[in-house]
Amino acid sequence: ARDLQESVMSIRMMPMEYVFSRFPRLVRDLAGKLGKQVELTLVGSSTELDKSLIERIIDPLTHLVRNSLDHGIEMPEKRLEAGKNVVGNLILSAEHQGGNICIEVTDDGAGLNRERILAKAMSQGMAVNENMTDDEVGMLIFAPGFSTAEQVTDVSGRGVGMDVVKRNIQEMGGHVEIQSKQGSGTTIRILLPLTLAILDGMSVRVAGEVFILPLNAVMESLQPREEDLHPLAGGERVLEVRGEYLPLVELWKVFDVDGAKTEATQGIVVILQSAGRRYALLVDQLIGQHQVVVKNLESNYRKVPGISAATILGDGSVALIVDVSALQGLNREQRMAITAA
Repeated sequence: ARDLQESVMSIRMMPMEYVFSRFPRLVRDLAGKLGKQVELTLVGSSTELDKSLIERIIDPLTHLVRNSLDHGIEMPEKRLEAGKNVVGNLILSAEHQGGNICIEVTDDGAGLNRERILAKAMSQGMAVNENMTDDEVGMLIFAPGFSTAEQVTDVSGRGVGMDVVKRNIQEMGGHVEIQSKQGSGTTIRILLPLTLAILDGMSVRVAGEVFILPLNAVMESLQPREEDLHPLAGGERVLEVRGEYLPLVELWKVFDVDGAKTEATQGIVVILQSAGRRYALLVDQLIGQHQVVVKNLESNYRKVPGISAATILGDGSVALIVDVSALQGLNREQRMAITAA
């Protein structure tokens, strides 16, 4: 399996320089157009990524860079007033982290305006409150149709919102995070799998069906005890794990699998983490870890919510690869629909 991975990787990998090389000119032209002074630093140009992802990362990164220049880095006079160097700094970096690549867009600009984002979110009817952390408030800018810009500019407001950036990243099997400090700047971090061709997976069984969980999302597994399960309003349950209350997602319910173990204490719970959030996934049994070759479903079938792809197992049967980030939201939507009905 390791030889297979190395062979596939050597054919499919390309350096990030292919992407990064287009940004010095873009930043220079855009900064001039906006009347700003910006220094661009590129870090990790030799870091390699699957060439199918290289092509697809260009648009989201371009949008993030434009956004940093337009909304992040201030005009020279504003920077002087804030006691900063008139030249703004923009850093594009890439590095490998395990089986992933981490790409960051960092600026030393104005940072996100917490109050303005919360006010805008409230005006759009989004469920927000003052107790949200800065990182949670920051993630609101990725909500569909969200923008705090007073006027649409031809620089970054071209009808492509940050929600499209987030969706593009998720479609590549990755996720996006944001860290921002008002007055100091913003870092947007993109985590992507190095290749979409090979996946380190944990296979699990629910009744007669086999599902694959991406191994990088699996934290641990355990046998749930009755006293650790707590009911919530709306039919949801949480599992208490060492003092932490995790939403319980039952895989058989999400995909309507017949013949599964419906009693949580008879199954196995896998603790999953995605985009900084943890939840407990109930399955019938763990089968084991292995590398699988990923097959895209969308060229032949319609998109299945909660499923990112499929693979063919050693015995010739097909197993579905679970979209860990979509699963928890899907579970909640189903419960709300059932409650409403």
